[in-house]
Order: sequence, then C-alpha cells, then structure tokens
Amino acid sequence: MKILGYSERGIINSLIFSIGEDKQLMREFIKLINIPEIEESEKIITDYTILLEQSFSRFGDSDLVIIIEYEDPKDKKVLFIEGKVKTSQSKKWYLERQFEKFEREEKYTGSSSNLFFQLHLKKLLFDNCALKDFNNGIEEPRYKENRKIGRNEVVLQAVKFVIDCKKAFYIGLIPASEEDIENFGRKTDFDIHFLSWERVYNFCVKEEKLKKVIEIFKFNEGQIF
Repeated sequence: MKILGYSERGIINSLIFSIGEDKQLMREFIKLINIPEIEESEKIITDYTILLEQSFSRFGDSDLVIIIEYEDPKDKKVLFIEGKVKTSQSKKWYLERQFEKFEREEKYTGSSSNLFFQLHLKKLLFDNCALKDFNNGIEEPRYKENRKIGRNEVVLQAVKFVIDCKKAFYIGLIPASEEDIENFGRKTDFDIHFLSWERVYNFCVKEEKLKKVIEIFKFNEGQIF
C-alpha cells in the first residue's frame, strides 16, 4: 500500500511518524537546526512531546511543535517550526523577500502566510501565555485587533504544554539554499533559526528508517525546494 502526502505538511507528517518513538533519531533531526544553546548544553534530554499541525487560535497554526524534556523538568524547551515551500509554479523562494514584506507591512489583517509574521505570532504567544489576563487578549500595536486564544479545549491543552517550557526557539523550515541562509543578514527583534529542506532531504537519504519520507519528497518533486 502506498500512502502519499502533499507539500510541506505531507513531508513533515511523514517525517515525524517515520521517526516514531525513536528518541535518538529525533535527537539527530534536532541537531540539523544547530541551536547552540541546545547543542552545547550538558543537560540530559530525556523525552520529547510532538504537536503536529497544532492550532493556537488567533496566534496561528504551527506546522510542527517539538517540546524537549530534560532530567530537570524546569529546563524544558519548545521549538516552533514553520514550513515553507517553493511551489511548482515558482522558480525560487526568496528569504529576503519574505523579510522585506514582513518589515513593510505595518498591520496584518486576518491570516498571513509570511514566515516571519507566523513566527512572530508564536513569540507573542510564548511571551504572554503565562500571564493571568492572557485569555483577555494580547494587545499588539502592529495588528488591528487583540490576539485571543479562545476556549477550544484542545488548543488550551497545547498551550499548557508551552507554558511549562523555560525557553522557546523559532525555526523556519525553508526552500532556501545553505548559501542563501548563510548570507541572510537581516535581523528581527527575536532570534530565528533556519533549516533548509535540502538538509532534511539529505538527512532522510542516510537513514534507512526514513526511506518513506524520500518517497514523499519525490511525489512532491518541484514543489518543495
């Protein structure tokens, strides 16, 4: 039986379900992002909690959330990962253009597919979710309305996972080359890490357990990077 998935979420879902409960393989995947605070730490990782395609209501959906658990529960960290693809109709996806659009827009209404906007909302969520009046909405002068988490019980359960984390990291899983990522010198008011689809593809090629993910990449050829 052949099971195929479409675009970035198809690949992310295939990747996570192929990794399954293999903690060492999950550890190797996280190493691809190369976050110094995680990679240079001597603190021992004990487990992971994964949220796929999780809604955070007016703070947007997240393609992938990885919560890293340590021996000391107070050391938990959360990775918010947003995936972007080139699409088959485009010749190239430009990281610089995504940033310029984010900087240019003084206000966003409704939802936006802009990478920096989506990660900015996750930072807004993380920075405020532990406040007592969080449910009343978070005022952000850049936007036309307060952002509220709402009352959906599943969303609120996900927020509880995030509240327990000591620190958050924001990652763009993008169809840019390693050279383009290295040369990107623009700064936001918070740190963003980038992981290329090409690096993920090469990682999957080397791992027997991830051969299924390569099938999904091939099904989406020309669509991802």
